[in-house]
Amino acid sequence: MIMFDLDGTLVQTREASWRVFEKVNRRFDLGVSTAEAFYALSEGNLFVGLREQCGNDERAEEVKAYFFDLLLSEYRPPVIPGMRNVVRSLAAEFPLAVVSSNVMGAIRRVLADAGLAQCFGHVFSGDVEPDKETAIQKVMSDPSYGLSRRDTPSYDETAGRHVGDVVLITDTIGDVKAALTAGARAVGVSWGMHSPAQLVAAGAEFVAVWPEELLVHFRENGANRHDR
Repeated sequence: MIMFDLDGTLVQTREASWRVFEKVNRRFDLGVSTAEAFYALSEGNLFVGLREQCGNDERAEEVKAYFFDLLLSEYRPPVIPGMRNVVRSLAAEFPLAVVSSNVMGAIRRVLADAGLAQCFGHVFSGDVEPDKETAIQKVMSDPSYGLSRRDTPSYDETAGRHVGDVVLITDTIGDVKAALTAGARAVGVSWGMHSPAQLVAAGAEFVAVWPEELLVHFRENGANRHDR
């Protein structure tokens, strides 16, 4: 199975996410006053980083709720150029899922607007499972997640139930570390939060410079390919 991070991987998020979080920072005076400081939170689990900035669980929950509300109402980033065709091509060969710190409603809107919602069999959002390592482990422990959706409403039961290798595609070192800790593989992309050198140092097996490189990498290295 191939799992995609959303923000910075499938969509252009640096400016869009910072514009949203800047309002959160101003309202709660979190001390995250620059885009770079916000991006640094993605070096680990975003929600753990927010908890540390907030100082206590009650304030952290209030901050997270306000952040999610803004994402639902204001977050509309463009899809990475070329990524629509890459996702549709991969969906024809592999089971796909999304794992993201974003809120479910925003993820659905972004993927539906891009015409990609039915390429993904499952979505693990920040308001469903805030810990990406846990989400990946759930997938790895349940063969039913191996059913594909080939850009159709139904699940392809002819392929059988077998997750096989799990690979996370991401733009952040925090995600790379979460994938490896969970026992999965990690592939980086160069157009998001962190640099190729940072992603490789964190343990990514490959970093794509262009979206189309993902097609070549998985066709050469596999990711739970089913006989067709």
